[in-house]
Amino acid sequence: MATILRLNEKSSKDILLVHKYTKSTIPVETAKELSLEVDNKHIDTAITIINYIVSQTSPELLGKDKLEQTQVEDWLSFIVSSLRSAAKKDVIAHMENKLNSHLNFATFFVANRLTVVDIVIFGILHAYTRNMKVASVPNVMRWFDLVQHLIIENNSNLAEVFPLVSIDLNDVPEPAPPKKDDKKGDKKDEKKDNKKDNKKDDKKNDKKEKKDATADGDKKGEAKDGKKKEKKEKKEKKPAAAPVESDQPTVSRLDIRVGYIRSCKKHEGADSLYVEEIDLGDGEGEYRTIVSGLVKWYPLEEMQNRWVICLANLKPASMRGIKSQGMVLCASDPDGTKVELLSPVDTSKVKPGDRVYFEGMEGEPEKVLNPKKKYWETVQPDFKTKDDKLAYFQDKPFLIKTASGEPIKCQVATVQGGGIK
Repeated sequence: MATILRLNEKSSKDILLVHKYTKSTIPVETAKELSLEVDNKHIDTAITIINYIVSQTSPELLGKDKLEQTQVEDWLSFIVSSLRSAAKKDVIAHMENKLNSHLNFATFFVANRLTVVDIVIFGILHAYTRNMKVASVPNVMRWFDLVQHLIIENNSNLAEVFPLVSIDLNDVPEPAPPKKDDKKGDKKDEKKDNKKDNKKDDKKNDKKEKKDATADGDKKGEAKDGKKKEKKEKKEKKPAAAPVESDQPTVSRLDIRVGYIRSCKKHEGADSLYVEEIDLGDGEGEYRTIVSGLVKWYPLEEMQNRWVICLANLKPASMRGIKSQGMVLCASDPDGTKVELLSPVDTSKVKPGDRVYFEGMEGEPEKVLNPKKKYWETVQPDFKTKDDKLAYFQDKPFLIKTASGEPIKCQVATVQGGGIK
């Protein structure tokens, strides 16, 4: 008997996406229930069906080693039990909690590349993302936008079933400037004062209106002209044009700095998150609030008064109700059992705000990284530690530019051959 995949059109879009993305040649039929017929064997479990399809075409999507394969299996089990048949409110709850928290320090769900986990979760969440706000699940939406460009844009046969979702990654609301209302109030007060002054002037000039009608007309004309000129001048003020893209190395667009944690506390609304107050050299008395998912890896007392390395020009994002203004960089070992903060090798020679650079790849960092250009996602897979426990971008060490001119390297405590994020 030939191999046949039977899909329910409404509830099997994730498996259809896997089938199409892997370019599987297994014939597909529409049916009420999900099933796969292989050599007279009837398979109706989603995990087994996914594993079979992928193993026949793109086995690397199931993991390149035992650790990755185990992680893929764990995620697929979670997907089947908690996402595939869950109510909408439960899926959204998982997006806001488990998925968003996991992606806080990860580009993909497993390893530093696309796996079947990303494909399946994308297929399930595609129906939900149109109504989701970036501010509520910033990490999920950033991941979703990356994945849809990787798998949909490069595969025209998928666009009809999974059309690209327009996502404005800049749509994270900033706190309202406190002076905005004052300015409006000032303008209103100015208008009231002007009206009062005009009324006084009108009263004074009532007696002269007949004699000076022409002169007054000229004055009014001049006033109108003046107002028109002012309006024109205001209209002519346009925002500065975006700078022309240069050949500047992508990694140099990241603003990586030395930071000093002045204080740290647990997030009141998330057990896995810390809220740190970090000095990044922005100015005397100016400190950044940064939210990090490090509760599992560091006790609270070890997060106090310590040197760290931070990515300082990410667009601020809300992390469970708190605006995070950057990211502390950590290295995780290949088997996922350790996560360690990066720090300067010699803290006596650095100060908060000192920039990290890579020799031969210097450049001026972006003021704020444009999420759509994916500078961070492009270079992050090449951030790693080596056997010497030092931090590298490709083969270039992280170097801190100090006031003395002596470059200081960055290190972790024990992680060797780990990814940095």
